[in-house]
Amino acid sequence: MRYQLENDYLYIEVSSLGASLVKFIDKHSGIDMVLGYDNDEDYINNRGFYVGTSVGRNANRIGGGLLTLNNKQYQLSINNGPNHLHGGFDFFGCKNWTLEELLDDEIVFSYFSKDMEEGYPGNLKVKVSYKLENNSLIYTYSGISDQDTIFNMTNHSYFNLGDDDIMNHELYITTDLYSPIDENSLTLDQVLSTTNTPYDFHDYTLLKDNLSQLTSGIDNNYVWENLDDKLMASLRYNNLQLDVYSNLPDMHLYTAYYLDTDSGKNNKKYNKYAGLCLECQYYPNGINYDGKYILPILYKDKERSNYIRYEIKNI
Repeated sequence: MRYQLENDYLYIEVSSLGASLVKFIDKHSGIDMVLGYDNDEDYINNRGFYVGTSVGRNANRIGGGLLTLNNKQYQLSINNGPNHLHGGFDFFGCKNWTLEELLDDEIVFSYFSKDMEEGYPGNLKVKVSYKLENNSLIYTYSGISDQDTIFNMTNHSYFNLGDDDIMNHELYITTDLYSPIDENSLTLDQVLSTTNTPYDFHDYTLLKDNLSQLTSGIDNNYVWENLDDKLMASLRYNNLQLDVYSNLPDMHLYTAYYLDTDSGKNNKKYNKYAGLCLECQYYPNGINYDGKYILPILYKDKERSNYIRYEIKNI
């Protein structure tokens, strides 16, 4: 089922399948700023690209699918080479969520994730909210579990502000720290400076200038490691600007090198670099790095929420 919200600035369409963002339209320019599909069947057929979906329980990769909590090891499903990715085979983006509230400015979905679903401990009650507030869209997720578990969702929208691809978009990221990955795209326990590398977006930078230096785009975590409300990234093209704020500790930048779908909105095929993902989240695989990073542990009976705010500007 699909639902719409709008105000003077923005129009969105969201789906109960995957609590997904289908359309995100700036009403001033008329530009739909996210990739998506016209029907739910295409979301299922192209599930491996996670277009617009709410991914979880855990965004990003967990090495070997191994999770240790309270001195007990759990084996999560392996769905990406040797690793667990974005919650497993039947991740949250494949689920039909329940509509909880539909207000003039907000829509709230819920999902109940059973104990040991995809290998995760704990019965987890999850909510996702999309709320319009002037020229911002606020995405909030919250959860409570009857056991200690990990809980690290994100929204996996691919953004494009009005071109055939993102090469002529400019990107600014407010940190100069990033994490390298191994041959299976698993984030390593290493934080490096972006200075004088293709990962440097300390000022607005044409994506094609950096991506031309890489063989397979960017699929890396950018590091803040604090829970403050902060501007994390800003994307702009022509007269449109998207600012991304969050209280999550890090952000994964994926420039969609491997994106390849045979369908999209208005029958448009999506190829590599058709959009980019700004996935605010906890440090990928941080649960296995000896407490060096802020951990996404959700403690028994203690509700936690995090948010991502997308603010649109006409410049």
